[in-house]
Amino acid sequence: MITNTGIKTISRYSFLNSHIALTEVSEGRYTLTSTAPIRKGETVAIWGGKVVSSEKLNTLQYSSAHQIESDFFLVTPIHDDGPESIHYIKVAENPNCETKGQITLVAAREINAGEEITYNPAIRNFLSPTRASEFFKRGENSFADGAWGLLSSIDLVNCKPATIRDAEAIKRYVYELCDLIDMKRFGECHVVHFGEDERVAGFSMFQLIETSCISAHFANESNTSYIDIFSCKAYDPVVAAEFTKKFFEGSNYRMTVTNRF
Repeated sequence: MITNTGIKTISRYSFLNSHIALTEVSEGRYTLTSTAPIRKGETVAIWGGKVVSSEKLNTLQYSSAHQIESDFFLVTPIHDDGPESIHYIKVAENPNCETKGQITLVAAREINAGEEITYNPAIRNFLSPTRASEFFKRGENSFADGAWGLLSSIDLVNCKPATIRDAEAIKRYVYELCDLIDMKRFGECHVVHFGEDERVAGFSMFQLIETSCISAHFANESNTSYIDIFSCKAYDPVVAAEFTKKFFEGSNYRMTVTNRF
């Protein structure tokens, strides 16, 4: 549910459709949504920035990078008012946008007012949905060239209430997820109930792994799970998201994948 609209949308180097606005879905969590219908085939966003090689990328301090060729990236600097809003576009299993070329995003279908803007970077013009699915299942290296770490943020909605309220089930999820994506756990999994505000009250989880950590919060009122997987070892975000969806029996998820450089 969108809780705060009217936040400044920043597009110094990129283009965003005039019917798109930055919104806050919960404290510190942002996304882009449509403020009016967007026609199928209409341009939704175009990435911009400075083109740099993968070799130079490691020496720059930029907010985000968008890969345009195997060895080249578009990068954008951070200003005082925040990063480019285009980087808040979420990755989804059934997106409403598709890529056209390397930097343009168009509406894959008519997008209704109030919809979250989503895309799937694996489904490009040269990949059918079936081939894109196979691409992910092969476990392709998920790091962009030059990146040293990967953060996947998964928001899973309509989870099974009993499961997200069961501390032992949450621990079992962590153990099985670590085995699946080949991460070695370090220490115990901590699950503690937090939240004075009933809207977000529920269990929080934290698990150190040798390559960083996995954390989560489970909101009881909305039956939504918020999972963050950060690692300097490569893994497949889609595999992690699909497993999370299956384990907690959620209806669908939103995912943001960020490479760290």
